[in-house]
Amino acid sequence: MPNFLQKLIYNLSTVVPLFFIFSIVWFFQKHTFCIPIIAVVLGIAIGSMFKASFAYGKRNIPLIDINVTNISPYDGWLVIYIITYMLPFASIILKDFNVIICAFIAAVLAFIAPLVNTAIPNPLLFIKGYHFYKIGAENGISEYVLISKRKLRRSSDIRRVKRIFEFLLLDSKEK
Repeated sequence: MPNFLQKLIYNLSTVVPLFFIFSIVWFFQKHTFCIPIIAVVLGIAIGSMFKASFAYGKRNIPLIDINVTNISPYDGWLVIYIITYMLPFASIILKDFNVIICAFIAAVLAFIAPLVNTAIPNPLLFIKGYHFYKIGAENGISEYVLISKRKLRRSSDIRRVKRIFEFLLLDSKEK
C-alpha cells in the first residue's frame, strides 16, 4: 500500500496537463515568461516524480489474486477531463488572476485528495498507452479502477493485479 507522499504525487500528477495549458494561456495573454516557466518546471518536476513513483510501484507492489465479476471500459473520463478542466482553463482570462489565492486553493485540494477514497484515472498514464476499466470483484467492491495496457473484454482475463491504492489496481500482465 502506498504512503501519503505517493498518493499525493499520484493526485498532483493528474493536473500536470493543466500546468502546460496554463503556461501557454499566460504567455499569450500576458506576454511574460516568468510564470509560464515556473508552471512548466513544476509540471515536469511533478511528472518526473510520478514516473519514478509509478515505476517503483510496478516493480515492488506484490501481486494479489482477484476474482473479477464484471468489467467495463472507463476511458471516457478523458473526454470529461478535457471538457471540465482543460477547455475552461484554456479560455480563462488572466487580467485579474490572483496567483496566491489559486495556489492556496490548489494546495488545499492537493492535501485533501490523498485522504479521500477515490480512484482518479491519470491522464499521464493514458498518454503512455494505459487504459482504464471499472471492475467489480467477488469481495463485494464494484468500483475498482483497473489500469492496464491490454485491451480487456472479459472479466476472466484478469486473475492477478497489484493494488496501488484502496480502489486503484494495476494489471499484472503487460502488453
